[in-house]
Amino acid sequence: MVHSEKNMVNSSQEEKRGVEERMIRMDQKKEIILMYFREGKSQREISRILGVNRKTVAKYVKMYEEAMEEYEKVGSKRTQEELVEKIVGKPKYNSSNRKPRKVTNELVDRIKGFIETNEIKIRNGKRKQIMPVTQMYEIIHEEGYDVSIGTVYNVVRKELLRRKNEGYIKQKYKPGEIVEFDWGEIKIAIKGTNKKIQVAVFTFAYSNYRYAILYEKQNMESFIDAHIKFFEYIKGVNHTIVYDNMKVAIKKFVGKNDREITDDLSKLSMHYKFHIRFCNVRKPNEKGHVEKSVDVIKKRVFSIKDEFETLDEAKQFLEMRIKYLNENMKNKDRVSPKEIFENDEKPKLIYKPPRYAYSIIKDAYVDKYSTITINNCHYSVPTAYVGKWIKVKLYPEKIVIYDGRAIEEHERVYGNNIWKIKIEHYLGLLKRKPGALHNSLALHQAPQKIKTIYQHYFITKPKEFIMLLEYIYENKINVGEIEEILKKLEQLSPKDISFAKVKILYENKRINKKIEYHGAIEDYSRRQLIKLKEMINS
Repeated sequence: MVHSEKNMVNSSQEEKRGVEERMIRMDQKKEIILMYFREGKSQREISRILGVNRKTVAKYVKMYEEAMEEYEKVGSKRTQEELVEKIVGKPKYNSSNRKPRKVTNELVDRIKGFIETNEIKIRNGKRKQIMPVTQMYEIIHEEGYDVSIGTVYNVVRKELLRRKNEGYIKQKYKPGEIVEFDWGEIKIAIKGTNKKIQVAVFTFAYSNYRYAILYEKQNMESFIDAHIKFFEYIKGVNHTIVYDNMKVAIKKFVGKNDREITDDLSKLSMHYKFHIRFCNVRKPNEKGHVEKSVDVIKKRVFSIKDEFETLDEAKQFLEMRIKYLNENMKNKDRVSPKEIFENDEKPKLIYKPPRYAYSIIKDAYVDKYSTITINNCHYSVPTAYVGKWIKVKLYPEKIVIYDGRAIEEHERVYGNNIWKIKIEHYLGLLKRKPGALHNSLALHQAPQKIKTIYQHYFITKPKEFIMLLEYIYENKINVGEIEEILKKLEQLSPKDISFAKVKILYENKRINKKIEYHGAIEDYSRRQLIKLKEMINS
């Protein structure tokens, strides 16, 4: 009987811990890691500050230590990408027994959360999609709040009035402590076509030292990639990064000032051990350094030059100008941001962990054209995969396609109905249907040297051209070598050029190279042997 009662007590304790662990939010897990590893707080102290069971704190600390130890031992990309997954789990909440509530501070915070979401939409040009008060009322009524729609109207009116009359407080910063992040949009021309390009900007609040990089889209891949490159650039990690309420950083609002951070940002923060802070909605003065930096980039970088052949060229120009501004935009004491950063801020940075390996993984279906579709853009794969599901890793500038192993890599493109086709993926199909070659998108997007060979030598012999391509790709032959052989054949017999002759000449050339190479080795060995004999005899 005693044993049974003991089991009941243990079961009750386990159940209590289980409920508590399910209620742990991702941001709490992040704070556990940062407080323990960066601030040196004890597990007992963290438990007290966060109101979390000490055993739960110990569990996540241990998981992080074990994952990092595995990372340092193995160092594989898979380990890097799965590192934080061992630490972060999605919280589960049970709201089935929620009871109706009257007006409380929690209710007021919930309504303020709706207002802040509306202000984000207005800032992002989505004014027509803001939530009306009637919709706010319907949501909170369904959540169990027993209030009238008039009460909701009153809370909204008071909060909007308070925000309108709010004052500002001047801030003072410590070296290496605060970096502000923001997105900006610039308009430049790439190959004569006007495009809207996104710029990710980081600014140190103390020194105004800046870093910026261009991206096609403000998506999660670009957001994380910008942080990785920023930490590589400054060769360290600052204490805190300040954000506005951007969707790549915030999953949802919980009350007035509490935000649930996106999983990806939480993982990044835990890996590099920096704190996260958000400014209030539509309060650019709270991160005025970076807001000003976006304007500086527009006025002092792309006002000088706004036409480029490629996006990479625009990136290089931005990098050059940012370097110039960091070295020359001096403060009232005639000191540059670079000098302040190098002398005051850099020594305060923590040593950065290994580079964070990040990608978004998606499943993709291979359609009848042997392509997968990512964000309305098509990428080719070998025709053997038609009708199959494969995995794709998305990066800002490339995609990598997997089927147990990497089978293809494409430069990533952005837009609507853009096709990235590699002709080598379709050679097997084209051998059966050579007549489809001439007008195919695969030939149209082939490298210029390939197209020149077809148009100049094989335009009436598509099947021989396909066999030649198959030979080139299977043997990884430099197309320039094939061009040289074709030119020789053209001089000897311009009307009788075939794949068979090209193959024979290339194989002979390769054999001659081997003979020359081995002959040179034998000659060298013979001379070395003579020298050794001379040394022995002497």
